[in-house]
Amino acid sequence: MTLIAPSKQDTEALCGENIETGRELALAEHEQWIARAAEPDGPLPSEDFAWPSRFRHASRELLKQWSLPCLLDRVDTALTEMLTNALIHGGGDTIGVRLIRTDSGVQVEVADSSPMPPRGLNAGPEDENGRGLLMVQLVSDQWGVRERSCGRGKWTWAFLAPARTESR
Repeated sequence: MTLIAPSKQDTEALCGENIETGRELALAEHEQWIARAAEPDGPLPSEDFAWPSRFRHASRELLKQWSLPCLLDRVDTALTEMLTNALIHGGGDTIGVRLIRTDSGVQVEVADSSPMPPRGLNAGPEDENGRGLLMVQLVSDQWGVRERSCGRGKWTWAFLAPARTESR
């Protein structure tokens, strides 16, 4: 996989997506796309598993610039789990990652080409996989899925606010 430049023209050429948090105007945004060499037919090559780590490092720097270091660990978790799901299950030739800063927090979004919504698994105590969506649910204030405006796939998103209420 290679990283596609995050220019506005590249983003529009990929899918014509607009930033829509459903909450308020985006104060700042960062968007990157990964281009797959080919759709995966089986297990991902080991080098593809480096992408979550690369995006975690980039998101940490961005959160520091946005003066939101209190969200570092929660954004790391949500981003890693959603991106890993997209890499393994998303299919298609591109995967997008977007962080949006709003007045009330940060929205983390991951786009893939699969129309199927992510689904949690009933992971047993010995299972190494199957808890990603549960972790996203636990660290986020809200999360969900929406169709990409181009009709090819979906955005999985998680919203994280700095001051979290623990009443759930």
